[in-house]
Amino acid sequence: MLATFIIAGTLTVSFFHSSGDKEDVMLVFQHARTGNVISQYPVTVESEITLSWIHSVEKTPWHETYQVQDDHRLLLKRTSFQSYGAGVDHQKGEIKIENGFIIYENINEYFDELSWIHSHRTKHEITMDDETILSVTDLPHHEPIKLSVEKR
Repeated sequence: MLATFIIAGTLTVSFFHSSGDKEDVMLVFQHARTGNVISQYPVTVESEITLSWIHSVEKTPWHETYQVQDDHRLLLKRTSFQSYGAGVDHQKGEIKIENGFIIYENINEYFDELSWIHSHRTKHEITMDDETILSVTDLPHHEPIKLSVEKR
């Protein structure tokens, strides 16, 4: 009976000690100049984050899908768009055309963070695992945004 009590007590202490040390992994949106956190969401390894917007010159939809890695980097898995324009890298990954979109897959580029100037006019939207987490007006207009995966 005493051995059972000691084992149960040790397990309880271990549980509370380890859960107190545990840090959550978060998808963090910050103002790129001030560092102020605008929004954050719990994220897991292999979650897919998609940034979508309307290209400012071409006026066509653009989507980039990243996968969260265990080292907290973002792996660019896929990008899709309807027309080529300036700056479109056309020599990475595998290409296919589907439903009017040019799709590059298996790009396999890693990023520590993503940065952009957020615009309500370009209709930025961010989804995680196919669920919208931020729509166009959830981030400040014409402000620099930084997206990263961090322990918090």
